[in-house]
Amino acid sequence: MFKSTLKIAALVAALALAQGVQAADKIKMTMGWQPTMNGARFFLAEAQGLFEKEGLDVNLIRFNAGPPFFAAFQSGSIDVGFIGIPPAVTAIAQGIAVKVVAIENEAGGAEGLVARKDSGIRSLKDLRGKKVATRRGSSAYSALLAGLSTVGMTQADIQLIDLDVSALIPAFDKGDIHAAWYWEPWMGLLKRRDGVLIVTDRDIKMPVGIVWVARSQWLQGNAEAMQRLLRVLDIAAVRIREQPREAAVLVAKKLELTEEHVYEVFTKGATWPSNAESMSDNYVFSMSPRMIAARKGITGVMTDNANFQKNASVIQAVPDYTKAVDSAALQAYTKQK
Repeated sequence: MFKSTLKIAALVAALALAQGVQAADKIKMTMGWQPTMNGARFFLAEAQGLFEKEGLDVNLIRFNAGPPFFAAFQSGSIDVGFIGIPPAVTAIAQGIAVKVVAIENEAGGAEGLVARKDSGIRSLKDLRGKKVATRRGSSAYSALLAGLSTVGMTQADIQLIDLDVSALIPAFDKGDIHAAWYWEPWMGLLKRRDGVLIVTDRDIKMPVGIVWVARSQWLQGNAEAMQRLLRVLDIAAVRIREQPREAAVLVAKKLELTEEHVYEVFTKGATWPSNAESMSDNYVFSMSPRMIAARKGITGVMTDNANFQKNASVIQAVPDYTKAVDSAALQAYTKQK
């Protein structure tokens, strides 16, 4: 449940106070990002200069999907970034030394399958033999496989097209693909090109969201940097929830989208928790130490997804995800509040 207006107002005041007492020295941070609306707090922070206000000197590196993040973390090219839960699951199963350190959002309604009107696709069962695009290794790929399984089908029953988002719109417009399972803003863009939304991840009960991950070695020596990043995320979450129209204007400009499109995602497609809410035992992706140890919350979701990926031969083994989540920074942050 969201906090009351009074509590949120108190949070805003506390965060404003924190901004006023920030350290004079800036901390350098290399951050990976993706042009997905599910990372809205990042774009809002960029638009309003929140990183600078919190004393973070951020070097930004763009990625178009989760998989390229893996090599960048492995080489030490980036320190932190936000990616979908399934890609994070895959990276950790592959031995990439990263930790989940915060929750960006729950995005069950902001990722799904959109079909061309002339494709004949009106349900998941109609995908048999069709050309369906997604990005291997992404959260949408996991959702597509899960969606097929709900109607007794597998990847072998469709013509899977592994397509980068840069080539998605032209392929959809030309009819080179019949349907596509992608995240926002691509899902919404396909809808606005006369596409038909068939199902979302939420419809097939596929838990999906974005997590912030940090390189394990970097995390050990950058406690203050994490506190500043968490303050930025809290400020942005409050503004999205309390002023969605105003926030949509800023994010739409950053992503070159319509304000209506962004507002729809803010109010219907996804939700952004405060850091305190993400630490609640009752939150779907709970970062609570108690839930982590019990393999519930975020660790439960990651373990379930890893089992699914293993059965689909995406990964070879399921690691202990309780060791892949580090809520120490969140604990320190929420104690200060």
